[in-house]
Amino acid sequence: MSLLTPARPSRLLAAALALTAVLAGSGCGAFDTPQARPCAWLDRSSDGANDTHERTIVLVDRSASVRPDRTTPPGDRVPDWATTVLDARELAPSELEGGTLSAAGFDGTRATVSWAVNRAYVTPVKGTDTRKKDRRDGRRACLRQRLRQLAAEAPSTGRTDVLGALAAADDQLGSKGGRRRIVVATDGLTNTGCADLRSAGFDGTAEIKAAVERCRTAGELPDLTGAEVTLVGIGHAARGAVPSSPQTSWLTTFWTRMCDATGASSCEVAATARIRQAGRNTGAGGTEPEVTFPAVAEQRSGRTTTIILPGSVLFATDSAELSRSAQSALDDAARRINDLHPLSVAVSGHTDSRGSEQHGRQLSLARARAVRSALAERGITVASVRGYSDDRPSCTPEYHHGVPDYAAMACNRRVEITVTVRR
Repeated sequence: MSLLTPARPSRLLAAALALTAVLAGSGCGAFDTPQARPCAWLDRSSDGANDTHERTIVLVDRSASVRPDRTTPPGDRVPDWATTVLDARELAPSELEGGTLSAAGFDGTRATVSWAVNRAYVTPVKGTDTRKKDRRDGRRACLRQRLRQLAAEAPSTGRTDVLGALAAADDQLGSKGGRRRIVVATDGLTNTGCADLRSAGFDGTAEIKAAVERCRTAGELPDLTGAEVTLVGIGHAARGAVPSSPQTSWLTTFWTRMCDATGASSCEVAATARIRQAGRNTGAGGTEPEVTFPAVAEQRSGRTTTIILPGSVLFATDSAELSRSAQSALDDAARRINDLHPLSVAVSGHTDSRGSEQHGRQLSLARARAVRSALAERGITVASVRGYSDDRPSCTPEYHHGVPDYAAMACNRRVEITVTVRR
């Protein structure tokens, strides 16, 4: 007689039920494995056993300005925040191991920041190089999926508040030791609070300095002492006008200075962003007050048409060298001049009231000459150039009770092309 007798079916069933009960009591799922649920690690919070490990925060702008809506034509290029964030070196899977990861979408207030990933502990990957690569690739795919879900969430307010999001990140990081990193994907177009950009002139560092001081006085600057902060996608909105190269540079400087003022140990601010094509059925993306950029304008009076080119579209601050993005505006201006069949063309430069009158005249004349040369390259003869400094302001006053109006100043920094036509 054999010592090995097959178990009866009833005994197998009883054993299986007992094992299930043990697993349930221990808090483990029978099928909760990396193979069955590869992204489950994003939903497991750290047990707090290691309070000094590295902590990483990811914030994704979900406000209306970065979201396509029903008016967005299919195929339009819109920000792809998931891919943009994953391009940051701080988010390389190997960089996250041994630390915690939190991720949230944000819009208009600190209170509405929602943590879809809440201090998930990222265990170090062990094994062969092949196994490590496979596991890290899998984690990257999981994080990409979760970030896309965050970006697709409807905004809870009709505003954008980047400083509020950074303050929420500070709360999430806590005050304990260890390396702390914050990565933010945003167009940077804040339209509420001390950093509200709706009346910005997007030209000049004095305006940036004043905004930083305003935020410091208002107590709206978060304390990010020791944190490593990265902001990506600055200037890349899904709607509205596109900022010129100097305006984008101004925005980048604006957020760099704001970040520096928080006490962060490092601030990397970039206008680079990965893009994707808007889908056909994007749904309603919501509305919010729009941050607008100074743009080319046209005025008519009798036989003359004046084409007004903002300084922030053509030049960097205190420079008479045409920016790369100025070429498109000058192409448009040249086409318009030809359409008018001009009798004569004159170019004049204008500055705001800051600085000496002599410097203003020199700068405005140099800018007018630069535009004349650019128009000559496009086959248009300019009869005269003038530099007026601040003699002929377009927007007044530049100061209200001693407080500078930077939007008015930016309005006055311009180049005008006056086209005279036959009757």
